Parts: sequence; structure tokens; C-alpha cells
Amino acid sequence: MRSRYRWECAEADERLAAELAASFGLPKLLARLLAARGWTREEDVRRMLDDEGGSFHDPFQMKGMAEAAERILKAVRDGERIRVFGDYDADGVTSTALMSRLLGRLGASFDTYIPHRSREGYGLSEAAVDDAAAAGASLIVTVDNGISAVGPIAYAREKGVDVVVTDHHEPPPRLPEALALVNPKQADCPYPFKGLSGAGVAFKLAHALLGEPDLALTELACIGTVADLMPLLDENRAIVRHGLERMRRSPSPGVRALAAVSGFKPSEMTSGRIAFFLAPRLNAGGRLESADGAAALLLSTNDDEADRQAEQLDLLNRERQLQVERTVEEAEALLRKRMEDAGTTDPPNVIVLAGDGWNAGIAGLVASKLVERYYRPAVVLARDPDTGKCKGSARSIEGFDLYAALSACAELMDHFGGHQAAAGLTIDSERVKELEQALGRLAAEWLLPEDWIPKKKADLVGTIAEMTPDAVSQLERLEPFGQGNPVPRFVIRGATVAEGRAIGKQNRHLRLLLEQGGRRLEAVGFGFGSDADRLPPGAVVDVLGELSVNEWNGSRRVQMTIRDWRYAGVQIADRRSDRTNIRHRLEALAAGGERCLIIGTAPAMNAVREWFRDREQTADFLYTYGTYGELPPWTGGGESPDSGAARAETASAAQSDAHAAAGWNRLILCGLPETSEQCERLKKWLSGASCADWIEVWSWAEDRVSEGMPESGKRHPFPSREHFAEVYSLFRKQGEWTDGPDGFLRSVSERTGWPLASIRMMREVFEELGFLKVERAKVTIVPSPAKRDLEQSVRYRRAREKAGEFPDWSRMTTAELRSWLLSCIAVRS
Repeated sequence: MRSRYRWECAEADERLAAELAASFGLPKLLARLLAARGWTREEDVRRMLDDEGGSFHDPFQMKGMAEAAERILKAVRDGERIRVFGDYDADGVTSTALMSRLLGRLGASFDTYIPHRSREGYGLSEAAVDDAAAAGASLIVTVDNGISAVGPIAYAREKGVDVVVTDHHEPPPRLPEALALVNPKQADCPYPFKGLSGAGVAFKLAHALLGEPDLALTELACIGTVADLMPLLDENRAIVRHGLERMRRSPSPGVRALAAVSGFKPSEMTSGRIAFFLAPRLNAGGRLESADGAAALLLSTNDDEADRQAEQLDLLNRERQLQVERTVEEAEALLRKRMEDAGTTDPPNVIVLAGDGWNAGIAGLVASKLVERYYRPAVVLARDPDTGKCKGSARSIEGFDLYAALSACAELMDHFGGHQAAAGLTIDSERVKELEQALGRLAAEWLLPEDWIPKKKADLVGTIAEMTPDAVSQLERLEPFGQGNPVPRFVIRGATVAEGRAIGKQNRHLRLLLEQGGRRLEAVGFGFGSDADRLPPGAVVDVLGELSVNEWNGSRRVQMTIRDWRYAGVQIADRRSDRTNIRHRLEALAAGGERCLIIGTAPAMNAVREWFRDREQTADFLYTYGTYGELPPWTGGGESPDSGAARAETASAAQSDAHAAAGWNRLILCGLPETSEQCERLKKWLSGASCADWIEVWSWAEDRVSEGMPESGKRHPFPSREHFAEVYSLFRKQGEWTDGPDGFLRSVSERTGWPLASIRMMREVFEELGFLKVERAKVTIVPSPAKRDLEQSVRYRRAREKAGEFPDWSRMTTAELRSWLLSCIAVRS
């Protein structure tokens, strides 16, 4: 089982982490996390851990802020009409609502305008300027747009309309000649934090106009910041912390109504709930109809009206989800048809699809779904049959700069814009194929083989011992989590599965109990239920996931949410107490195409051969003694202790090479070794088994061969004096016999339950002590032997000494079993 993702794990400077732990009294886990993320300066640590949201920078440090504030205040004093010009996404809608609340508080004469996505497109236009002028506006204040509106702003000046731009997008080489440009990303802007959202910039304008930060406005600025995936660092942490606190304690009617239709209480608001519940609903209006309803909701002061608006947005969001699902299905069908026509099962390097009737407003969402499923950059275009134009969006994968790639193909498109991970474009339908080919060539040139595998980032490799409830609780001091400050992820290496099972409806989820260094940790993998059979007790894994503390009935326990896992080293699956019918297990392995080698005790191997004798599908699956050359023997039963030993030593390397060439890597030990001799053979064989990376150990009860049921563990320790006496009594009763493969000694073995090899060892001890007389194959009891102690027999002492090295397989813990097997495998290296 390989991991689903490439893992990228940071490394903490352990010296710095120790200093942070000592200086700030932090748990080792939190100190290592801060060091791994590069937050090691005292001011950075205090800002991350202790700042309760009070740190706001001076707004007048932002270039253009003084001019913008002065012009707006003049318009308020003079009673000029102001038009707030916004955008149709969640950041634009919250920016518009925030600016409206601000101007209302200032007593300004104003109105708002948000363009229609499909009819008007993004940003200020000359038509929008005409509309504002016709409405009597002498000042336009843009929010979340305007930094690239060179032509429209020049047109506004000709019309006698001043424009103040507030924006946060990357400034183009040529800036518009607005009365004021407020954007922290301007090259010569000294503002210390560049990561504000559109709503964040509007919040700073309010800060400047009011003389202090209005914390009531952080509700809107918080939503815009999270929805637009801005980094939750620096000033954004103050905005989001305050905003979340206000929404939890005293939400506006609009936020309360949005939370209600999303299925949670405002008191449960988090940055994650904003991103996954509020933002999609606020975006839905602008994607399918108009964003005016979303703005009205956020500005509503009436609960009933807010409820109506929220329900309408919820309906639109459901329609948006259905449209996305339908379009994804159609897009995938189109992609599969292309792959079939091309005679390949691999998607192209860059997926470019255009369809009639698709909605350009959801193209980016559809492209994201395709990236998620195929891990290829994707361009999704809505084609207009009347104009022959295609308009849509693109999403990329890590390592492929989408904006740079589109720039290299600029001559193919009418228009494009965006950044490294996402973009929008317009293109003639005749040139779509050319675009796909050009982007595909660039991807082949720019991307390395590993870039085609999705990546999961982790902060640290940690141990279960350091993941205590108190330490994990302290991680909450880094909240709010989001872009730029993700939920901490950890890797645990070399953890042993103590328990594992599928849980939930239709066994869709996975629950593991992991063990490391004597400590245990519960882990849950949502959607990982199908992996349960691959994780038997004893499997050793690396796990990547997130930590939380569960409290139940006064008990606090740490739990990991699994995001990915992989095997670590050679796997030992301890199935000694497994009640699964082993026949079903072997058949499942065969059906799954696994290539296994099965070795074990004679009864087990006889049953295995019989089970699969007539099954053709096991031809590439089953390798057992007698069906694939001559394996190094470990078959127990009727063989003498030394039988085949020389063959085993000389053939071991050659047989291992042959099995490796056959491509098997799973070894099934079917039946526990019952003697030290069998253990020694297994050791020798494992030391040459260079291709085994999975070993399953099953018990076997001879009286259950017909059912194929394993037993919990049958053990034959070294016989006691009483056992020797019992066997000697049977010998005396027999008087004499002739040794043979199926003769008297086998009957003694069957009556006493001791392996035949042990009965032969006892016979040799009695011979050495003078209790038996052996002439060739004939054995005779000595009528009146001299009394001698067992310790006087060299054969007895050597056998007992050797038996002392024989592990008690039935009583071994899983960890001990793994250690013993791995020690055998280590010999080969």
C-alpha cells in the first residue's frame, strides 16, 4: 500500500525549539511546531500566541490612504453622491457591505453597484461610469477591484467623476490615474503587511476615516479575508479573531441567518465554517444570478428579511452544486471519450474542455473538481454557439505556473488574467485545441515526474509520547487556522497497529489504535474504511494527520484524523488469533492478484494444496513446497530433524532469487513452528528471502484442517521429566519396534501430541542413557537399565539448550513476534 500523496515534511531546528520551550514555557510539541514554521523571533511568537487581536497597523502608512480619506470626507461634508462599486464574489460582497456600513455611519449620500458576472464581467467599465454619472454620483469608490481599470478611470475623469480605488490584487505595470490608489501591494507602498483582502483594505479605510478600528466591522472583514483565502497572519489574525468573536457573541441578522441555513449556531463559528458554509452561499448569487441579494443580506437589520435572503442564497447554492455536479459529469464523459479515441487511459498533461450550455460562473469550481480527481491542470470553458467565443476558468497543480503558461500562449486568447494557481480567460472556440496542445507541451517541459503526484504537507515528524492532551490543547493558541496558517499536521513514523477496523455506515471509515514506544493513540480516517483489511494487528505504518483532544465523561484523549498513511518497512501481520477462515483469506489474495509464497507445517500445506488444486486463477499466486521447485524446507511432520538441511543451505540463495524473479513479495506462514529445528529452518530461509516485504503469521489446528479454521496458538515447549516418563512408558509397553517413516514413533507422536521430531529426540536420549538398544532400524527396550539422570545425556542437554532459544509463538506479543521475525530478516542485509 503506497501513500496516496507525496509527503513533504518540514524539519524543526531542535536547538531553537528547545530555547522557545524554555523561554515561553511551551510544550515541546508546540515549540517544535513554531520552529518548523519559522516563527522563532520573540515578537513573532508573542504575536502568534498571545496577541488577542489588538494589533492593527497605522492605516496612513498605506500609500494613497490620506488622499482617499480626505476626498471621501469632503464628499460627506459637501453632500456629494458617492457610488460604491463592488465585485460579485464573497470578498467583493463583504467589501461592499462594509463600505456601506461605514458611509452610513458617516452620514454620507451613497448607493452601491455590483456588476453582473455574465452580462458585465469583472471590474469597472465605461458603461458603469455612465450609469454612476447618470445617478448623480461625483465620486466612485471601488472595493476589491479597480487597480487595473486604466481605461474606465480615464473615462471617468473625462466625465468629471473622481475615482478612489481600494483593492488588493496584484498591480499591473500601468496603473490607472485615479484620484487615490489604496492597495498595499503597490511597489512603493510602505505598509508593513501586504496580505489584506479587499474587505481588509476597506476595513483599513474605515480605520483611517473613523480614527480607530471599528471592531463591529471586523465581522465583514473576517468573512472576506477567509473567503478569499488570504493568509491568516499578521493583521489578518487580528481581523479574523475579532470577527469570529463578534459573530459568536452578537452576530448580525445576516450572519445569524446564514449560519442557520448552513446547519450550525453562530456560537460555533470558525474560520473553517466560513470557508465551507458561508462563503459558498455568498458566492452563489454572483455565480448564478446577481450578487445584490448577498449584499442585501449582510446589510439587513431585520431578522425576517435576513431569513428570506439566506434561504434564497441557500437555494441558489444548492442549484450551483447541482450545476457543478452535472457539468463535472459531462466534462468527465467528454474527457473519457477523448482518451478512448486516443487509445490511452492517461489524461492529457493539461485538461482543456469546452461545452455548450455550461455556466461560465461555475467553470472554476468544475476545473477544481477535475484537478482533484485527475491531478492535472484543468481549463473549463463555456462555449457560446452564437458568438463562437469561449469563456471560463483554469486551475493548476503545484509546480505549474498557470499565469506564466497562459502568458506564453497569449496570442491564442482574446483576454486572460489571474495568478499561478488560478486564472480566467476568453478564447475563440477554433483555438481551444491549440491552447490544449500548447499548454500540454509546456507542462511536459516544466514538470518533473514527481510533480504529477499530489502532495500533502506536514509540519513535523512527532512521537506519540509527545502528543499529550495538554500539548495538543496548546496548539489551539495558533488559531484561527486557514491560508498561511493551516491546521498543524504531523507525521508519526513506525507506529504499530494494535487494533484496526472499519466503522460507520457501510464501513466507510477507519479506526486504528496505534502503538509506539509503549504509548497508544487513537486515529480515525474518514473515507479510509476499505483499507481496514490492509491494516491487521502488527502492521507498521507511517501516518500523516491532524491532532485534536476529545473530552467524554471527564476523560480527555488525543485523536488523530488520518489524511494519509503508508507502510513502514517489512510488514508483519499477526493473525494468530484471527478467526477468519484462512481459506477465504487465501482466495481473497488470489482474486486480488497478489503473488504469495506459502510455507508451513505439513497438515497446513496439505490442506492448502487440496484447496487450490483445481483453481486455475492461482497459477501466478500460489508457491508452495512441491508446486514451485524445492523450497528451503520447513514442513514439519514426518521429516527427520536433519532431513533436507543441506539442500536448504545450498539452495536457499538460488531459490530466493527464483522467487524474487517471479515477482512475489508476500509470505504466508501457515501454522506455527513446533520445534527448535523448524524454527532454525525458518530463520535460515528468512535470511535469504530478499523479496519479502509482507509476512502474515497464522496459527493452525490439525483437527480443524477440514474447516480451515486457525487456532489461537498451539505450542510444544521442551518436554518435562514427566513427558519423558510418559513416552518411556509407551516404549516399555511396546518392547521392540522397527523405525520407519510411518511406524511406531509416529503413533507415539499422535498419542502424546508431541511432534515426531521431539519423540525421536527422546528416543536418542534414552539410547544414550542405555535404556534402549538400537541395531540398525531395530529398537529394543533394555529390561533392567541402570538408573541415570536425564542431565547425564549430552543429547538431552543440547536439545534443551537449543529449545531455550525457541520462542514461545503462542505467548509472544505482537511486538515480540515482529522483533523476532525482523531479526531473522536483518541477517540477510
